[in-house]
Amino acid sequence: MPFLPIELDHPEISLAMWHVEETEAYFRDRLNIYENEQEILQRISHPQKRLEWLSSRLCLKELLKIKHPVESLNETTGKPYLSDHSFHISYSHSNLYSGAIASAEQSVSIDLEDLSKKRNPDTSRLFMHPTELEHFRSTGDLRVFFLTWSAKETLYKIYAKKGIAFRDNLLVNPERLPIQPSGTVSGIIKIDEYEKYYTIHYRFFPGVLLTYTFGNGVPVRA
Repeated sequence: MPFLPIELDHPEISLAMWHVEETEAYFRDRLNIYENEQEILQRISHPQKRLEWLSSRLCLKELLKIKHPVESLNETTGKPYLSDHSFHISYSHSNLYSGAIASAEQSVSIDLEDLSKKRNPDTSRLFMHPTELEHFRSTGDLRVFFLTWSAKETLYKIYAKKGIAFRDNLLVNPERLPIQPSGTVSGIIKIDEYEKYYTIHYRFFPGVLLTYTFGNGVPVRA
């Protein structure tokens, strides 16, 4: 089944992925796309991007078992929200997978990275802090590349404000923990006077990396 619920140790958080094998018509037939959502979809011209958008919305609908009329909209920062504000939500999509995460109580964010996509390791200097870059080059482990990028995407989404630089304002795995098939790493959002720790959860699946986080973070300095 393309809908893949993910079991978590956090009962207040719901998360699922969708393995996209269907056509656009499949998703449109199963979604109630409202006027504002239709306007968003019309601005997406690439067929694959349209599939990603639609599948992530159906993933959320299945995840929350949504039956009542509710729209999925975006703030000016791009952060998604439900029109009835019943849940905090976040989406991600990467090639053949889409994902959604939700919580009635806490802010959430999710990222998916396609592990089959070829990446140039030299681009790491564009988004890695010098200390992260040193660690990546010392390990030679491409999983560090993927996890650092994905974790920073997750931090960026939970901060949900403009004017943040991946390289300097988002720091990942300062403890330099070894990468496992699944686990957690620390993430720090550091911009001006704002400096908070977040725990970023990750899992490597065949062909795709999942990262997610939730909550409001812990101040680095009490």
